[in-house]
Amino acid sequence: MCSRWYVFSPLFDSKYFSLPLVPIFWLQAWFAICAFWPLLSQANEPTPVNSVTSGSVGSSSNSDTGPNFNTSPSDNQEDQWKSLAAPALPEGSVASPGMPAGNNSPTDISNQEKLSPGKKKDPYGPQTGWGLRSSAGVAIQQSMSASLQYGTGHQDVYFQPGIRFDIEAFYNITNGFYFGLESAFIYNEISSVLRTEGGQTRSYVSGDSDLGYAAFYQVPVMLNIRFQIPNSGRFRGFCTGGFGGVWDFLTASSSESTLSQNQWNYAFQLGAGFQYNLMPGLDLDTAFKTFITPNPLLFSDGTSQVKTSYNYTIEIGLAYRF
Repeated sequence: MCSRWYVFSPLFDSKYFSLPLVPIFWLQAWFAICAFWPLLSQANEPTPVNSVTSGSVGSSSNSDTGPNFNTSPSDNQEDQWKSLAAPALPEGSVASPGMPAGNNSPTDISNQEKLSPGKKKDPYGPQTGWGLRSSAGVAIQQSMSASLQYGTGHQDVYFQPGIRFDIEAFYNITNGFYFGLESAFIYNEISSVLRTEGGQTRSYVSGDSDLGYAAFYQVPVMLNIRFQIPNSGRFRGFCTGGFGGVWDFLTASSSESTLSQNQWNYAFQLGAGFQYNLMPGLDLDTAFKTFITPNPLLFSDGTSQVKTSYNYTIEIGLAYRF
């Protein structure tokens, strides 16, 4: 009878499971190699050397403070010495993938500048430089009183709500202050005139045979300054003021004749409002302005005065910063 060697598994009964010794030996060896292969491959890999002090290069490997150089093939030793020869990377900088730590490429330098806290891009557009503003709104002209020729009487002029158009070129000195040059067109139709002369009062209404059509035009040219509070963020408030001149023009027509008069006067204005950034460089403006002409000479031949003229405007517009 041929003798056999049997290997029995402790989990199974021997009478049901039996195999020759030689095939089982090779199977066990194969599983052992597969199980221990990752440990063997890690043991053959060299230990990376991150940094070595200048005094430790060339010192004995048995020193406690010296670098720990593991035995490795010549190629690995050459890579280690290359890493030692590379210059140190400055603090806070990032090396590019695939490059030594001491190499700072132009791309890395630009990335460092972008990440630097000292360089911040304003998301609302340029805060200094030139810009252009345009707006329009409702103009309310306050009634004006004027004395008649040689002081024989006086008359009061009343106006209907009109319209105002503005255009302004400005220069931002800082993000909270600018100066600008503004021109505007203001139009108000005269609704009625109340005239008192010789103790008698007479009323003229626009559109009748005596007054007909009458209108008052103002074309100011102003040098403005403006302060923004706060001077940062998407939503900002501002106050403004300006001084300059205005060209006044009055026209009135009736069934019998047409009267027109014009002249230059000095004027100034005050205003306040809010600004909202729509996109970088483009702002939405809302403002309330008071336009003042202290001593307009109208409705007379120059021998009498008209009281101070006030025109109030609520307007909305756009401003673009280049």
